[in-house]
Amino acid sequence: MSSNDLETPSVNTIRTLCMDAILAANSGHPGTPMGIAPVAYTLWQRFLRFDPADPIWPNRDRFVLSEGHASALLWSLLHLTGVQAVDPDYEVLGRPAVTLDDLRTFRQLGSRCPGHPEYRWTSGVETTTGRLGQGVATSVGTAIAGLWLAARYNRDDFTVFDFDVYAMAGDGCMMEGISSEAASLAAHQRLSNLCWIYDSNRVTIEGHTDIAFTEDVAAWFIGYGWNVTTVADANDLDAVARALHTFKSENERPTLIVVHSHIGYGSPVEDTPKAHGAPFGVEGVKSAKRFLGMPELGGATWRRTSPCSSG
Repeated sequence: MSSNDLETPSVNTIRTLCMDAILAANSGHPGTPMGIAPVAYTLWQRFLRFDPADPIWPNRDRFVLSEGHASALLWSLLHLTGVQAVDPDYEVLGRPAVTLDDLRTFRQLGSRCPGHPEYRWTSGVETTTGRLGQGVATSVGTAIAGLWLAARYNRDDFTVFDFDVYAMAGDGCMMEGISSEAASLAAHQRLSNLCWIYDSNRVTIEGHTDIAFTEDVAAWFIGYGWNVTTVADANDLDAVARALHTFKSENERPTLIVVHSHIGYGSPVEDTPKAHGAPFGVEGVKSAKRFLGMPELGGATWRRTSPCSSG
């Protein structure tokens, strides 16, 4: 995956936390986090500008998980980066936004780790993303707001606002009409501070995407006027980094990064619809952990006998 000896276990730790949390809840969507974890790691480790101790810093980069069903990915990132919690008045509370115990209660009633990201429920969530397409559409408004703030408050010798907005979207997001409208507006407004990362794993909960979705997404965005680049393998951290550098060097257009990933990477149901919306099961998780070179203990000891799903 990378020449850096720390990066592979770091990515696989994200995957393991996601698998364990979903297995404990006996509910959730493990496939997407398994496939896209290397991209999320690269973004958060090398590019995303934020302060875990000050999650409401006004000039932080924004990360929007539009494929909100993959919320275990976001909870794992918030836990591992040590993002701090704030109260409804945005006062820092001096405790983590997501603890390991919070992950253990994933999708349980009242948990800080619900089935979809909820704004102002868990610190570090920039916007609620339930319906597909909702997150990418909101990210366009956020990017517009960022440029408006820069135009109003920045001075030639002092920059107050110059944050970027990253949105991670899946095949389902690209199928929604609201995403098309938002993409058109983003191109028209020349939102060079906006980057959509399209997790193209070619699988939905109903089956493979070719049963309903066969268009050329890259060509569609080029037609809108976006800067478009492709990563052939989500596990190639250096290729992901090069694509993100392409976004950072673009000053005229929004950027779409098409990332080809394997849903349920490393699990017995990799690249199949079974990886999308159901836990891998105890043996499936153990098999995936063996493939990743991770300890097999974990999620099996978290399991509940009467899961109460919260989303």
